[in-house]
Amino acid sequence: MSFDDSAFNYKISSDHKTGTDLEILNRLFENKKFDRTLDVATAAGHCARIFNAKQYVVSDLSFNMLKEALSDWPFPSAVQNYAETLPFKTQTFDLVSCRIALHHFREADSFFKESSRVLKNKGFLALIDSLVDIEDAYLNTIEFVRDPSHFRSYTFKEIVDMTSDYFRIEFLQLLYKKHNFDEWAKRLNPSRKRLEKISQAFLALPENIKQELSLEVAGENILSYTDKKAVIILRKL
Repeated sequence: MSFDDSAFNYKISSDHKTGTDLEILNRLFENKKFDRTLDVATAAGHCARIFNAKQYVVSDLSFNMLKEALSDWPFPSAVQNYAETLPFKTQTFDLVSCRIALHHFREADSFFKESSRVLKNKGFLALIDSLVDIEDAYLNTIEFVRDPSHFRSYTFKEIVDMTSDYFRIEFLQLLYKKHNFDEWAKRLNPSRKRLEKISQAFLALPENIKQELSLEVAGENILSYTDKKAVIILRKL
């Protein structure tokens, strides 16, 4: 299991190539033009394309993800790096974006500090990720069973605490995103054994957590689940 081996799956993923979160970004920024934008942990580049910029930079730890991002969009510059150590000069970008990736970062506070550093004064950080508020240990464990690179989905308070020294929050919208379970579970090309382990982990959840996730089950087959996402627009102090 690796992002390099499953990069194409992310390019065609219904969870990534479309979504209400992208529509919200488009609406918020459709009348803004930027000199330089940076999309961190870009995967196949779906988020990076939303913005209107003279120069695009996409970054990701996975080389094959960057190849997919550039495969039919040859204009950006691509950089392979960790999100917590951005290899760019101070005050380089007008906007930094990061979509559905923060939960992979082992030092999320370092990512926010670095994002602030590379942003120009009053620059934007557009952040989209899963948000937890009840029984987060269950929800984070489920994610880790599927993807060992999952580190932690955060509460809103935790995000505020990590960002308050560098940013102010200008916009927040919560969304409920329904996932096709089969597509979601197979995205990282798991073995049959791991796939069964993912399903059993969901079926073993307490009833209140199943309800929180709006788990749809037919017999022993999981059809879908729904989680909470947040679209957060931050402005550099």
